[in-house]
Amino acid sequence: MKQRFRIRDGLEVPIAGAPTQFIQPGNRVRHVALCGLDFSGLKPRILVDPGDDVGLGQPLFVDKRDPAVSYGSPGRGKVTAVHRGVRRALESVVVRLGDSAVDDVNVPALTPREIRAAKRQRLAEILQGCGLWTAFRTRPFSRVPPSGSTPRSIFVTALDTRPLAADPRIVIDSDPGAFSGGLEAVARLTDGPVFLCSADGWQPETTGPENLRAVGFEGPHPAGLAGTHIHFLDPVGPGRTVWHIGYQDVMAIGRAFRAGSLDPRRVVALSGPSARQPRLVETRQGACLSELSAGEVSQPDECRILSGSVLDGRAVSASLDALGRYHDQLTVLPEGGDRHLFGWAGWGRAGRRFTAASTFFGAGARRRPRRFTTAQNGRFTGMLPVRDFERVLPLDILPSPLFRALLVQDTDQAQALGCLELDEDDMALSSFVCPAKNDYGAALRSNLRQIEKHG
Repeated sequence: MKQRFRIRDGLEVPIAGAPTQFIQPGNRVRHVALCGLDFSGLKPRILVDPGDDVGLGQPLFVDKRDPAVSYGSPGRGKVTAVHRGVRRALESVVVRLGDSAVDDVNVPALTPREIRAAKRQRLAEILQGCGLWTAFRTRPFSRVPPSGSTPRSIFVTALDTRPLAADPRIVIDSDPGAFSGGLEAVARLTDGPVFLCSADGWQPETTGPENLRAVGFEGPHPAGLAGTHIHFLDPVGPGRTVWHIGYQDVMAIGRAFRAGSLDPRRVVALSGPSARQPRLVETRQGACLSELSAGEVSQPDECRILSGSVLDGRAVSASLDALGRYHDQLTVLPEGGDRHLFGWAGWGRAGRRFTAASTFFGAGARRRPRRFTTAQNGRFTGMLPVRDFERVLPLDILPSPLFRALLVQDTDQAQALGCLELDEDDMALSSFVCPAKNDYGAALRSNLRQIEKHG
């Protein structure tokens, strides 16, 4: 029997530009990139130089501490740039798609029965060698799992409640065999349960492995986040590590074992107030977003393109012009720079501007879609312990004390209050409703680095 959870706390951000839930071909891209900033804690050793030919799945870099795990190229062609940022941190490795003197990385073609009979170590080595291992992330710390490690459980996220996201049911139903085959491979990587978290009332057409547990979630965002699922089903802590993986990466694993070759296809929600035709488009992993969005944006000189959602996405720049490794959205927002005299006194007035608080006459119109911009509508101040945090965070933690501990770098108190269960995307709604404009995701990451380094 499917286990069910109803999430009552949270927030549906009523942003205009929702995509039509129908998959169409996207613009053909000429460049792809693998972004080093997508991998928290990475200490890269670059294996290629500009001008080198690479094949699909060929290692572009490895982590110096775990060279067995390959960070594979998302395309076949020629390396055109290796971008570095502050303190020479790796930002991205860019590949121009085309012919290459280097062969693509292949994987052995395995049937579901052969996958079930395969040893865990063999499957792990295959995934590590072709770059698909990086689809998994640990909790706590949100790292790519070390080679040779085994989780208590694995969470497959087949539900997305982020604003303007694609409906996973549409994507999975386009190739249910790939999803089913991927689940078989994922289930062999742990002796514990594999939690398939999806929308309540829907379950993919798969018999599934013996350790598969179907769980239904319903409610507002963050009901679709892996952090929410982990909190209710298998909470983490010191010595308790689980992994999670997105549904499209499960499909990529299934397609690889089915065909014996890598398939970089990705379905992306092209959406937002400035998108001319919001819809689902099929592209490829690491696609150049400026090329993918060409001709799709109204007033492109006055817009900001994000890889990811409006809550936890990353702005496109010259060195980070690619779809993030864990992103399934391309969001386009108009730039906002207008300032309003005594704007704090007019929130919610006549429903013209959105507010998460319920203290204004216009709050009753919160669900009406609005044309959000990039404006913060305020400036940074000291933290204010408001009740809005409790309204948008459904986890069994104390938000205000935790956020205060994060901001002052009190790592002992932050651990006691549950910070090890969280990731940046779990904090995005709290940052969105914070009247002091604090970025609690960045504060959380800073604390997690200190905890991992010093305990």
